[in-house]
Amino acid sequence: MIEMKVPKIFSAFAAAAVLFAANANVSAEPNAAEYVDGVDWKNQMITVTGLGVAPRDAVNYTQAKGLAATAAKADAYRRLAEIVNGVRVEGETTVEKMLTVKDQIKLNVAATIKGAKIVNETFLSDGGYRVVVQMPLFGVSNSLAGAVFERTSTVEPFPNPVFEVAPASVPYNSSTPVKRRFEVTKVAVEEETFTPAPPTSYRSPLSRMSVPSLDTIILQKMEANSLAIQEPAYQPPVQNSQIAYDTPSTVTPVRRSVEEYASMAQGDYTGLIVDCRGLGLQPVMSAVIKNSNGTKIYGHKNLDIDKIISMGVADYVSDLDSVSRAGANPLVVKAVAVENFNSNPVLTIPDSNRVLIENYASKFLKEMKVVFLFDD
Repeated sequence: MIEMKVPKIFSAFAAAAVLFAANANVSAEPNAAEYVDGVDWKNQMITVTGLGVAPRDAVNYTQAKGLAATAAKADAYRRLAEIVNGVRVEGETTVEKMLTVKDQIKLNVAATIKGAKIVNETFLSDGGYRVVVQMPLFGVSNSLAGAVFERTSTVEPFPNPVFEVAPASVPYNSSTPVKRRFEVTKVAVEEETFTPAPPTSYRSPLSRMSVPSLDTIILQKMEANSLAIQEPAYQPPVQNSQIAYDTPSTVTPVRRSVEEYASMAQGDYTGLIVDCRGLGLQPVMSAVIKNSNGTKIYGHKNLDIDKIISMGVADYVSDLDSVSRAGANPLVVKAVAVENFNSNPVLTIPDSNRVLIENYASKFLKEMKVVFLFDD
């Protein structure tokens, strides 16, 4: 708080403060309790409170009020700059670190802070003044994202699935309630066993069951379609305490068409929810989803920068009632780890393959219909 000593005559102004608040565009004192200082990742908003008091040499009520308000605003914008500097953009990279690298970003951030909106002003009963200032993390108008994210000339395509590993089956259908999807997905992940592949001839580990490679599945599906035969119904995996390994594929991995990948999709999913609870996920402005091989399957390089600035790469939520961004029929997967200073969720290879295949059909990653469920 920027402090200024209160004059003796200011006590006479205190009684008039109530009347002033009732007739000016200044909120009543209790309203400020609606605001909580800090970075609110759920609502994508930064909020700060500034406090100030009038100087001793104020000669009248009007001057005292004006000087107290000026002090409060200066305090608020100073504190906003401090909080903005500490916001993590990706990994351990904060806004403050970005300011030291590029002068243009420094100028952008300074202008954005200056343009932050005053959402509440309160003339306090003790003669002080309180100001609440907010800045959106994302948005088309005066957001932090608009200040720190730079436009690139190209957008990278989403990667191919890992050919040697079959995509995970989805243990629910479009009519399954979202809360139930989390329950069955959690069980499926807990039943998986992860062990390294044998050091002998190449064999790719599968985390669910021994199944054909992705290439083999594609070719089988294409052959089935060409012969117009009925494909066998899905059989659930057999429980086994030991991990199974498939045999090396006889098909040389090649890049498949979007149509071929899309033909393997199981459902018309409207979005993706990644359950990161229990892993210590830390929110950042530009998170990346990776598979357990370290491949990035979703991040800012795959997305339109204007959309990132507008809505962020994902919503961070801590309850199942706040996942509307993923739509009415979301694909739910469970992260098995977080990396890069706990900022990036990591999926198993089968789950990441399923996400990519479904995205080829529904385009929910491109539309950034992604939600991270985490422990707030």
